[in-house]
Amino acid sequence: MDKLRDIPCGINGLDDILGGFKTPSTILIAGTAGVGKTMMALQMLSNAAKRGEKTLYIPLTTESPEKLKMFLSTFEFFDESVQIHSINRPVAEKDPLTTLIDIGNVIDSVNPDRVVFDPITPLGFGFVEQEKRRFIYTFDSMVQEWDSLVVLTGEMLKDELHNSVISHLADGIIYMSREDMGYRIKHYLQILKMRGVNPKARSGYISRKYRCGMTPKGITVYPRPKPINDIHLSDTRIKSGIDGLDTMLNGGMMENSSMLVAGGPGTGKTIFGLQFINCGLLQKEPCIIATFDERPEQMVLEAKKLGLDLAPYIENGLLKFIYSDPDDVCPAEHAIRIKKCVESIGVKRVFFDGIVNLEMTLPDHLQLRGYLHSLTNYLKSSSVTSVFTTEISPNGKNRIISPDASFIMDSVIILKHIESENKLRKYAYILKSRGTKHDSKIREYSITDTGLFIKNDVVLDVK
Repeated sequence: MDKLRDIPCGINGLDDILGGFKTPSTILIAGTAGVGKTMMALQMLSNAAKRGEKTLYIPLTTESPEKLKMFLSTFEFFDESVQIHSINRPVAEKDPLTTLIDIGNVIDSVNPDRVVFDPITPLGFGFVEQEKRRFIYTFDSMVQEWDSLVVLTGEMLKDELHNSVISHLADGIIYMSREDMGYRIKHYLQILKMRGVNPKARSGYISRKYRCGMTPKGITVYPRPKPINDIHLSDTRIKSGIDGLDTMLNGGMMENSSMLVAGGPGTGKTIFGLQFINCGLLQKEPCIIATFDERPEQMVLEAKKLGLDLAPYIENGLLKFIYSDPDDVCPAEHAIRIKKCVESIGVKRVFFDGIVNLEMTLPDHLQLRGYLHSLTNYLKSSSVTSVFTTEISPNGKNRIISPDASFIMDSVIILKHIESENKLRKYAYILKSRGTKHDSKIREYSITDTGLFIKNDVVLDVK
């Protein structure tokens, strides 16, 4: 062993955050019962085995080999080439020194590239604290002789890590947790320690808590989308697809900017977005529509009623839909789906219909603001122009339901109803347009069989 080597983590999304593990090294995956420690460790082993690494799984268990095999078969990702050497847990607790000899013998015979001990915390359980620490130091001395990535799982609370000798000896610590949110359970991952990586990169990921998805196919960690290039805003204008709006915007929407369209029910927010997307499609620009309340089929039908035929663009791959059920959406996962789609077809326009649906899963304003900030910055860096919709308060005060979004977006358009002469009339105005002059008048607009268009009738100045 001359130097540390870089190897993949084996967990979807975790390599994007860490850039991989260093080997030889020791990684501790800690957490309480049911957070996914074993699943993550087995997934790491299985993916490594599929890449040709020699892998070894050492579970401390009371289960029979047959039952353990049945348990492992429930994981769709599990690779049969992973070698397994079970250790009886009660025996390991009573006679840990003999267990160490057993572990040393199996390591010598297999010579694995990657090995998992699951869990490590029962070893030395019967010792008093001083003897337990001495025992763990002995185990660590053995580990240092192996040219392997050693992954340990540990049953412990986050506060217990500070006093655990195992955590002091580990080169990296990944802490997994879960939170019960009503009828939802959210899984999280934190990187508390990781030696051998760039200090600037470490400062970025150690301060964050990442959402995880868990299915029989394995664990996925969802990093926030990061700008892929420097953001260079220009004075280039693009057509919005809304008759009359480009005049109000002093020539059109700023290219690569973000716009928030806020309004009550029936004000035409979705129609606005559909026209924005259709305008891009007519110019052969790849587009995405991210929707929650309306299924893609319903939105395509609604567009067709306005004379906007989206079906051919879906068939030729120029238009992609990302539909999510508001009850099941994970914002971090949703952002990754958008990112993958943007990069796969070179998207130029995104219509995100319904920020309020995210507020159900991100009730914390700081989290929501962070999500929107990272997403809009990523889209700008990828040369994407975006339109987001949200709602305004129904109490007549025009309060935007998503105030954080109004600060983050480059421009904000308000659509509203006003009762006049016993009928509802529709009005629009530009609340803000960052970096450019814009019309400060409230103007009437109409929704007809051909879509939404803004009239030239000036009602009053916005002071």
